[in-house]
Amino acid sequence: MNAAKPFNPVTLEEFEQMEKTHHVNYELIDGVVLMAPSPSREHQKIASNLHFSLRTQLKETRCDSLYEMDIKFNGNVYKPDMMVFCDETAELPEIIFEILSPSTRHTDLRIKVVKYEEMGVKEYWIIDPKVKVITIHDFVNDTAETYGIEDTVVSMAQPELSIPAAVIFEKVL
Repeated sequence: MNAAKPFNPVTLEEFEQMEKTHHVNYELIDGVVLMAPSPSREHQKIASNLHFSLRTQLKETRCDSLYEMDIKFNGNVYKPDMMVFCDETAELPEIIFEILSPSTRHTDLRIKVVKYEEMGVKEYWIIDPKVKVITIHDFVNDTAETYGIEDTVVSMAQPELSIPAAVIFEKVL
């Protein structure tokens, strides 16, 4: 006879005390510890292109781009690939960017959309290297738009932020 084991959710305190392996990214969502391997070369190229574009465009603004920093909210811990803060005292970013990978695809597409909206993030950019598209969830205006490689992606939360999709996928094509 097979019996399901009861689920014992991990608390934030237990998560913070866990021993963590250096080359693994850890997140805590609804008591479940999620682990993903270090990003692939393709993922790193896209992240580098995105980070360079963000730093360049936001240089003269009050906004700053950061990457792979733990974000704590409602007992959960998220580690987005990239994020934009426009207030130095803010604990939560205005824009979050996730680059899809096989190990995080489901979580990024299904769970984090809901969680980031609950968090009060203004925009959530999902970058899909597999099909070379970027989907932006604009939580302020309750819309979602998808952009292809030929398009220029413009942020509604920070209109000065405008990046050709081809630049994000450059050298990955």
